[in-house]
Amino acid sequence: MLKLANQVLDAYDDVEREGLKKLAAIGPNINMMTPEQHKGLQDHQFALTVITKKASKLNKFPIDSLDNAWLSNQYFNMNCHKLPEGAAKIAAANIKYACERFSVEPLPAVAAFAGQCKVANNIFYEGSDNKPAAYNVQQVDLTKIAAVDDIANNTTHAQYAMKSPAHVKFAAKYFDEHHKAMPVETRHKYAAAVQLRARELGMPAEKGSVGKYASDHYSGMVDAHIRARLTLLNDESNREVLTKMAAMKSALAPADFAKALYSFDKKANLSRYYGSHLTDPFLSTFAAEPDPNPGRVKVGSTELNPDELKKIAVAKYSKVKEFFGPHFADEFKKDPSSIFESLPLDSKEIMAGILNGTH
Repeated sequence: MLKLANQVLDAYDDVEREGLKKLAAIGPNINMMTPEQHKGLQDHQFALTVITKKASKLNKFPIDSLDNAWLSNQYFNMNCHKLPEGAAKIAAANIKYACERFSVEPLPAVAAFAGQCKVANNIFYEGSDNKPAAYNVQQVDLTKIAAVDDIANNTTHAQYAMKSPAHVKFAAKYFDEHHKAMPVETRHKYAAAVQLRARELGMPAEKGSVGKYASDHYSGMVDAHIRARLTLLNDESNREVLTKMAAMKSALAPADFAKALYSFDKKANLSRYYGSHLTDPFLSTFAAEPDPNPGRVKVGSTELNPDELKKIAVAKYSKVKEFFGPHFADEFKKDPSSIFESLPLDSKEIMAGILNGTH
């Protein structure tokens, strides 16, 4: 059963001001009512009046002024999923009316639910409808989400393209399906824009591919990925630069280090190895989800432990050399676990094949 009491639904429930802090980055200067002014509003000045099972009233989403209409429009867009469907339709219809009155553009969730309801009042009886409100993601304009460069490079466009939580979810799904076709640097910027927009809308951080390309934390395998790059460098000056970069990473935010590593890869002509010998710099730098089986690596249906990796490095040295070259084979023999962890999936599958004899 959906309970509406003690839920953060509108701006005046938000005592911690978490939503207001996020909206401050995108909204105009908005004046909040005082508690006394809020208490003084009439029932009809709210988009939703809930009559509880105990016959008390909960007034939500004030719409008496331009400021309150703007705030209720934003908060409904963030929190409509917390409402029963019937309550969402009633609130949306009244918020949309107020938006039109004060020349505020109704946000997608408001427009979607309002289109499903014609109401003469704002009253909802608690318990009369326990079906959770659901915003149909098919209403998201795919052409805006697919404007990858605009979202990646323009904060304002990202806010315009992802107007609601449903838009953010759709953009994350789009990234999961299409990120491999995007330029490497664009992958990071698009994912970071999706993650930032999620925070602005009061949503939990996105996981999946977005979480991998827009993390705020270093991976424990950064040094292994750097060593993998060193195995491919013959120029001593480039090796010196990369070694210095590795020593400086503690002074840099993960995103800044990943961008610097990407610039280095391009200059040193290492980007041609992405997807074969090297993992791209953003996945190399950012933390992945915790390993549920530390010490073992699963590749397809095969699990490899440190002893098996050492066996590949030593007993199968000639095969490793054949597929990856002598320099890599020598480095792999010195530190098989770390070097293996630094490899992209395709190369790990080759290693598993070398072990089981299919390569």
